[in-house]
Amino acid sequence: MTYKDDPARLARLLHDLAKALEDAGVNASGSSSARHLMDDARAAARELDPPEPRKPGRLHGF
Repeated sequence: MTYKDDPARLARLLHDLAKALEDAGVNASGSSSARHLMDDARAAARELDPPEPRKPGRLHGF
């Protein structure tokens, strides 16, 4: 199976790439090409396999 046939698998690969860059010490607030690659990988992963929508919860205040 190829990545084009399995968008969730490709999204996982892109997410792992972004995580590896972060773990390698890429500055998340910098302007390097590695940081832009990390941001692009995360955005593409969300586009290919969006997260489950959150259910509205209850807010309890005291």
